[in-house]
Amino acid sequence: MKKIFKVNQNIKKKLVNTLELPKEIIFNLPLITMVGNEEINIENYKGVIEYSPEKIRINTACGVLKINGEKLSFKQITAENIIVTGVIQTLEYLS
Repeated sequence: MKKIFKVNQNIKKKLVNTLELPKEIIFNLPLITMVGNEEINIENYKGVIEYSPEKIRINTACGVLKINGEKLSFKQITAENIIVTGVIQTLEYLS
């Protein structure tokens, strides 16, 4: 069963590269965009795990995104994306 999944993933990767399709949509990967150290936009997230003004953890399809900083807050939360503002000091991706 794992071998079939791996072959399908390889075919998908080749197809995405050949047709230049957006990987984040096909593989349901998070798309993370930062504006300096003051704003971060996360698309394709699954949910918020933890929130405080110093730390935010967000669940994604391939791991947890951990944001550390000061005065962190949510500027926007929709079904498609989250925008976090504040002073972003570190960004970690935990798989």
